[in-house]
Amino acid sequence: MSIDHYYTLVEGKIVRVGFEEVESVCGDSDFWVDICHGGGSFVDERYYFPDLESALLFYLEGWKDRQFEDDAGNPLGLDHSGLYSQRRLIHGLSILGTAPGYKAKNTRQIFEAVDDEDIDEEEAVDDEDIFGEEKADDEI
Repeated sequence: MSIDHYYTLVEGKIVRVGFEEVESVCGDSDFWVDICHGGGSFVDERYYFPDLESALLFYLEGWKDRQFEDDAGNPLGLDHSGLYSQRRLIHGLSILGTAPGYKAKNTRQIFEAVDDEDIDEEEAVDDEDIFGEEKADDEI
């Protein structure tokens, strides 16, 4: 799973941010909400906020205005969502289904790692981390 759309709060309004703008517009934000739309839509979105209060309000109620609807106009709800504070998942599930306590890197850290191509071997995700047991290359 990956994030399909990015948004941020600008002057009280939620504004879509292109992937190429995420670092410059949202890169320093430590507060965000991930939502995974329901109804088999397979669309994941991340909403960045300037403070925890704004993120919490969106997490509790604000997402309802953003949810998808079926052909008859009925809301589809969410598959799951996650609230982050200080880059740590504090409630819900991550896009990948990770439980609270998971510490995510903010976008700036991700872009810096890619730009520097300085990924530590110990930080790299291995097959055991993903699947819970080591898998041979041909099983992945």
